[in-house]
Amino acid sequence: MKIIELLKNSSCEEIEVFCQNRFRENLIFFQQENSAIFEALQKPSKEYQLYIGKEGVNIINLQNNAWLYPLEDGQSTMLTIHENLAFEPPINDKWNRVCGNKMSMMDERFPYSSIWVNGILNFALNNGGIEHYHLPSNFLPNLSLFGLGGGIFLQILVEKYQKINNFFIFEESLDLFRISCFFVEFALLFSKVERKGGYIFIESIMQRNYALNFFASRRISTAIMRFELVMYQTPITQSARALVYELHSQSLRGWGTYEDEMKGIINKRSFTLNPMLIEPKRVNAPICVVATGPSLDFLLPFIKENQGKMIIFSCGTALKPLLKAGIKPDFQIEIERHDYLDGILREAPLDNIPLLCASVLDRKAKEVAKEIYMFERDGSSAANLNEPRFKVKFTAPLVGNAGAALASYLGSDVILCGLDCGYKKGVKKHAANSYYGEEQEIIPEDAYRVDGNFSNDIYSDALYSLSRTSLEETFKILKPFSILNLNDGAYIKGAIPTHFEDFELRSINKKEAISQLKSLFKDPKEEQFYTKDTQKYLFEIIVFKNKISDLFKIEVHSKIDLFSKVDAIYDEISAIEQKNAFIGILFGGSLSHFLYTLALASIHLPYDDMQSFWQRAGELYEEGMEKMVGNLREILVK
Repeated sequence: MKIIELLKNSSCEEIEVFCQNRFRENLIFFQQENSAIFEALQKPSKEYQLYIGKEGVNIINLQNNAWLYPLEDGQSTMLTIHENLAFEPPINDKWNRVCGNKMSMMDERFPYSSIWVNGILNFALNNGGIEHYHLPSNFLPNLSLFGLGGGIFLQILVEKYQKINNFFIFEESLDLFRISCFFVEFALLFSKVERKGGYIFIESIMQRNYALNFFASRRISTAIMRFELVMYQTPITQSARALVYELHSQSLRGWGTYEDEMKGIINKRSFTLNPMLIEPKRVNAPICVVATGPSLDFLLPFIKENQGKMIIFSCGTALKPLLKAGIKPDFQIEIERHDYLDGILREAPLDNIPLLCASVLDRKAKEVAKEIYMFERDGSSAANLNEPRFKVKFTAPLVGNAGAALASYLGSDVILCGLDCGYKKGVKKHAANSYYGEEQEIIPEDAYRVDGNFSNDIYSDALYSLSRTSLEETFKILKPFSILNLNDGAYIKGAIPTHFEDFELRSINKKEAISQLKSLFKDPKEEQFYTKDTQKYLFEIIVFKNKISDLFKIEVHSKIDLFSKVDAIYDEISAIEQKNAFIGILFGGSLSHFLYTLALASIHLPYDDMQSFWQRAGELYEEGMEKMVGNLREILVK
């Protein structure tokens, strides 16, 4: 018997027996699958308790003896509310539909990736594709549940839907989660998700790393669409929801493409990689990392006054406002592959300031420098080419991250100036006199409030959030002696909020510290820095191509099958990247765009038979990979 029929048509005694049996089944399940939940469920109730009586099924707040669900004509409304919540989440106004990036064609800048993305979009358009999405009646792609309120609606969904691709539950009250265990068959729920794609968080603020793993480990299917239900508007639940929104937004960024990665490889191979950072060691001096956030405007006097007591890393476009203020940085940090960077450096001008840059920098930009020092920037295919013995981690997504990472490897202490990682009301996005010129004081529509370093009106978006998260990981792992955040921007965990007038720097032998820092950069050939011959990749790439090809040859009949295979292919790419980062990163970005477009386009087809759609995807994969491998072979054998 379905849960709603049982609760409507059974006696109180029958309902009590059912609930006791269901709870016992869940205890057995969690004892096997999650010991922490198993132990928590056996604690006595403190806040809420299930009620079964003449008024029907309800929940009692033990603090004030109030009903959680109101009574109408002497009867509990709990069943009616849950029945309404469970009605068709894709079209139910009580559910929010949180979508990822819209489908769009790739332009001429992506001649290889567009074979995949544009090819499958054209196929969908020519085979009945519609503007609105179309999900089969037995499938839900992704649920985000903030509170269960007893969970009856969830059990209705579990009984109705054959497959729930992923789900994410946050329940702030252990008692309320315990009550849901009287109704929800959690073993059945977990059996209906793909690849262990169910996460449960109970009480307090969820752990960020666990929530991040939910999106990172199933990046494609979670990015497409989330059906979100918010049962309670409480501060804790709203905080959890904001975190999930932030992590979902982050997961949609930074995929990269084959074309971008190849640009870095070409740039790296077009310039003699000497001197290179071989092994990091700390010098006895603080390093001031300067970016072009708006806080730089009020920090310029501090930097000027203390420039003899710290090494100054100018990051990207911070060079111009620094020079305008009469401050000559000790190093200019650059990491981007753009072919127009040389013009920006000349305009600033770079002059005789040493350039400290990633190997992927455009050759013309490198040639502007009169003195150059290079490093391998982790996270790019080019940096992993030939397997260098050391790569600088935590350099993405912004050049300020690279500056902070280098400072954390090389300096005794780190001082952050202009790394705001957020927007402030009434303030422009960048410092005055920067490359960006005049800007309006606008906070983007998709921005959300975050904890401020000093102020409480700081907002972030996906890019700034990624940057802040990367900085926090940098400081946690690399552990400089102290990190001072002087900015009126976002709070950065691990960095001490500090007003510049509240401390004084000690004197240092700056000339000697800079000399020591430069001595860490050496001839990579003499140091046997690169450990793998380029030719070895040519065979490994064919193995990779064939392995992914085999996955595209597995039969797909429905949208349920398609979502499962898309996640499986992404898992395989991720596994390969762990073993061979050069190949995984080189092809992984464009393949991720392809898989995302496949899943998204599929739900815009008004039918569930995916056989011809998947067959065409396999053909496009072969066509695109053949051309990419041919292009890569030409570059690597030069």
